[in-house]
Amino acid sequence: MTERAKELLLEGGYTCVFMSEVQTLTSKKRGVAPLLNLIDEKKSLRGFCAADKVVGAGAAYLYVILEVKELFALTLSEPAKLILKQNGILCYYDNCVPNIINRAGDGVCPMEKAVARAKNPAEALMCIRKALAELK
Repeated sequence: MTERAKELLLEGGYTCVFMSEVQTLTSKKRGVAPLLNLIDEKKSLRGFCAADKVVGAGAAYLYVILEVKELFALTLSEPAKLILKQNGILCYYDNCVPNIINRAGDGVCPMEKAVARAKNPAEALMCIRKALAELK
């Protein structure tokens, strides 16, 4: 199912795709927005497979909160890979990079920076919300 989610990600121009045996969810929103929306809607993706364009540490923590079982990323950061592994989420990727770069291309992604010292997913979620508030 992860392979099918990956195909849909690439074919549909989505930023992320979530699939279970009975449901498919997609988004074209950038960054951590689609993951935060699902969390805010109190959705659980337990048992879902996901495919995402870019997964940094911030997104990895959100995937843990959402309880996905497998994740494919076109680009995955080393910190994200570790977070997913520590939390029992199987992950596959095309490219693994030291860190996700920000949209300006001149530094580390603000979400990756925001969760660098987080010790668990709940703490990471608070760090992400704080960083997003500061960016507005």
